[in-house]
Amino acid sequence: MGDLNQIADQQNITLQKTKLDDSTFDAIKETNGMITNMLLDFGQIYIRKKELNSELIRLDDNLERLDDEFKAKNMDLQDIMNSIEEKYPRHQLDFETGTITYQPGAMSRIEEQRQREQQQQQKFSVVKE
Repeated sequence: MGDLNQIADQQNITLQKTKLDDSTFDAIKETNGMITNMLLDFGQIYIRKKELNSELIRLDDNLERLDDEFKAKNMDLQDIMNSIEEKYPRHQLDFETGTITYQPGAMSRIEEQRQREQQQQQKFSVVKE
């Protein structure tokens, strides 16, 4: 407790005031203004970046959905074209007029593919024996 008695009861601090020269003060104000503008720019960039990230997420979702729809429609078209191929072998379809030019009595591309697959299977069967 004896240590507390040695602390001074009162301290005097002397402050002095002086004016900076105009060029120094102008440099401080200009630099501070630049920093303030940079902070505003940082904020705007941050907000814009968040907006763009949200937009990219939305675009990715749309792209994935559209890709799935595209694949499904492409398969639908393939099914339709395969059924046409059965009826009109070796056909060419004019998409503007809906006219089909085909080779009556010819083997369809699908039948040719099946035949090739059977021949391949037979070749593998012979090799395995």
